[in-house]
Parts: sequence; C-alpha cells; structure tokens
Amino acid sequence: MATLNEEMADVQTEIDRVRDRLRTEVPELFAFDVTVSGIEYNANHNGVSFTVEPSSEAQKQIAEEFGGVRVKAEEQLSFEFQFTSSE
Repeated sequence: MATLNEEMADVQTEIDRVRDRLRTEVPELFAFDVTVSGIEYNANHNGVSFTVEPSSEAQKQIAEEFGGVRVKAEEQLSFEFQFTSSE
C-alpha cells in the first residue's frame, strides 16, 4: 500500500508530464512562435488551464507572412481543458 506522500509524488509527476507536453505540443498548433505559460491544474474540475502568448519572434514572422505589414501582438489566448478518466 502506497503512502500518502508516494501518491502525492505520483500525482505531481503526472502534472509535470502534462505541463511538459503542453509546452511541447501546443506551439506546434500555431504558424508562428508562441510561449505557453501560466499552466495551472484545477483538482476540483480535474482540468488544466494555460495561456499562449506570441513570442518575441512572432511579430516578425507574422509580418513576413503578410508581406511586411506592421504587426502588434499585445494579447494572449487562454485555454482550459478537462481530463477524462481512462478507467
């Protein structure tokens, strides 16, 4: 039987894996560089929320994509996902 500390360590390890996966996979969804930040786990809803912000290179990339137009990137996108149980 696992102790409470062992179970909590297992949960923290799983949360860290989700954070790493979000930081790796979410930027691939965009045509320009973004940074994933503010990753928070909500145990009450068994979900995770995070923000996506254009990186410092994003304005240049977007401007080049649209033929040199001036681009302002001051906002961020927020996402929230709920986990489903595989049991």
